[in-house]
Amino acid sequence: MSPKTTGRITKREIKQDRFVSGVFYLTEQFRKYKRAVLGTVAGVVVVVVLVMLVLNHQRTQKAEAQELFGRASVEMRSGNLSLAIIDLRKILDKHGSSSLAGLACYYLGNAYYTQRDFNEAENLFKRYLDDYAEDPLLVTSSHWGIAGCLEQKGEFAAASDVYLQAAKMDPRGIMAGDLLFAAVRTACAAADSSRAMQAYEVIGEYYADVPRVIDAAQLYLYEHRYLAPQIE
Repeated sequence: MSPKTTGRITKREIKQDRFVSGVFYLTEQFRKYKRAVLGTVAGVVVVVVLVMLVLNHQRTQKAEAQELFGRASVEMRSGNLSLAIIDLRKILDKHGSSSLAGLACYYLGNAYYTQRDFNEAENLFKRYLDDYAEDPLLVTSSHWGIAGCLEQKGEFAAASDVYLQAAKMDPRGIMAGDLLFAAVRTACAAADSSRAMQAYEVIGEYYADVPRVIDAAQLYLYEHRYLAPQIE
């Protein structure tokens, strides 16, 4: 005998019906938007792959820059400046945005200075100041390098200006005394009393109690008759 039907739909049947309808709806939507969905998934995969490639490339680039810089440091200490220049150049050319690029630029300037290529050395010191300038000591040293190049080329007045400019950045800094003396010395070499006395005034303000600086400056000024010896 068959079970009696009442004509009423149970809650279980309602849930089953909703589930089946939902499955059919999702199936139809997937069929409808299959191309777009698959395209989105593929796009996400591509983005992930690209990110991984970029990160891997950055790690590789960093490792290459570190290897080149380490090798160049050894080469410079060994006196193999030509080889050091090649490796430092590679860092600037291939890894110009790396954290070592600034140091490479500064050391490259020093290498060319040692080789007496003062034009190229000056350009590299200027490049450090324009593109990097991340370390205060290297900023001062780069100004010193520029002034040194100008002095070696016989441009004494310009060299004196740069020496004085560098010293004024930090008049009490560890390099300031030597920079001020260099400003006096090169001004005297340029036979420019105004520049010489300007630097000497700064020495008197900050280094009057430092014989190594003020005595040396006074000696230069006495010899060039820009300063009269004090008679006690």
